Amino acid sequence: MATASRPKFTTFSDWHQFVIEQRQLPPEEAANLYELRKNCYSRIEELRGRPLIVYAVQFPNDHPRVPISIDQVDVDGFTDLIAATESESVDVLLHSPGGSPEATERIVALLRTAFNTVNFLIPHSAFSAATMLAFSGNEIVLHPSACLGPIDPQINGTPARSIKRGFERIRDLLKQEGPEALPAYIPLIEKYSIELLEVCDDAENLSKELAKQWLTEFMFSDDDAASKNEVIERAVDYFSSYDLHKTHSRPITFNKLQPLSLKITVAESDLRDLLREAHILISGLFSLTSFVKVYENSHGLTWGRQFEVQVGKIQIPQPQSQPQISLPNADFN
Repeated sequence: MATASRPKFTTFSDWHQFVIEQRQLPPEEAANLYELRKNCYSRIEELRGRPLIVYAVQFPNDHPRVPISIDQVDVDGFTDLIAATESESVDVLLHSPGGSPEATERIVALLRTAFNTVNFLIPHSAFSAATMLAFSGNEIVLHPSACLGPIDPQINGTPARSIKRGFERIRDLLKQEGPEALPAYIPLIEKYSIELLEVCDDAENLSKELAKQWLTEFMFSDDDAASKNEVIERAVDYFSSYDLHKTHSRPITFNKLQPLSLKITVAESDLRDLLREAHILISGLFSLTSFVKVYENSHGLTWGRQFEVQVGKIQIPQPQSQPQISLPNADFN
């Protein structure tokens, strides 16, 4: 498809209308999905003056086994993207619900070893460990509708702080009611092992430690120590407070971020529109195919992970490249 005739996607209605029109075309005339995204990525690069790499997943997604979390496989994806990027600075388009802090730590090490400057562009959402990943950037740029999220850890899907509060409540009730009340609370105590408290403490400490380290080393690397320490401590306390946010998926929008004095800005004008278009195109890929995670750039590198649900069983294909996906070959059901 020629660049001059390239359709623009400012809303999801634009995308759905485009799909309807493409269904009517013969295969040889249909658009290539990657070429659409590639063109959008190139225009972001032209506007920003540096290479762009893309890490995005199909999120939200309610299926319990869908592999959308940041994990060790992502190390391979970022390794490929970094090897294909010859520059001292890079933008990372990030859309993720979070995942493993250990895998995130490896990704940060890869990015910060390869590039002097790393900026994160958030078109929609970066929660939990993805928020921590963004903290390793020199700058974070949000679409006006985008948000970050709390970084309090989860233990098997349950907030660590919530588990600790349960133990604390039982402890306080026993202090009030006396030892004779202990049998009534035994079933609650037996639900979790005492060792779990140590796991919760360690997980909370790790998320705070990594967030503080990355903000100190990267976002505020050039700032005066005394002034930046206060900003960083306040920010880490805010993002890690389950008691304050009351849920792990609470959106932290730009208006909430402004008082924290972090180096976070809102995209305006052309960049705002391009981030929205990139999100629409990536979401369109996920809606038409079995891909749930992609690693991409504007120079031909595009591969990802798939997840398919079939009647009676779950099929999880191996990661594979998808440079030639076109609409007539996609599943519209």
